[in-house]
Amino acid sequence: MKRHPQKEDKKPNKTAFIKVRCTAEEKERIRSRATNAERKYSDYCREMLLGGSVIAVPPMGDNEKEALAILRQTALFYAHVSNLIKVKDVSWVDATKALATYAKIAFKRFFSSRYRVPEEVFKRLNIEDHDRKV
Repeated sequence: MKRHPQKEDKKPNKTAFIKVRCTAEEKERIRSRATNAERKYSDYCREMLLGGSVIAVPPMGDNEKEALAILRQTALFYAHVSNLIKVKDVSWVDATKALATYAKIAFKRFFSSRYRVPEEVFKRLNIEDHDRKV
């Protein structure tokens, strides 16, 4: 009985594990990216861990925190108006006026030249979004 010759370029066994906690949605996104790259899930993860890059996001400043608070409040206003319209409550007119006033103040505040975001930030974000889609 003839034996097959041993391959000299035999790959080492992959026996070590790395555990990473993530949400089910994140796991599905990673799995989807692996499929799109036509890679096995574990191969894709290993390649990304060894050769991928992480984009550091600077911590939020007071201006960004304030912007988020305003956006949250605006979302609550919209939800309130929507609910009033659904139940046919005429007070939606007053709530809409309050929302418009609030939005006007917010727009003046954040479209002030004092708080302009440099164009290069948007260009960088567009490049990063494009890279994520590819």
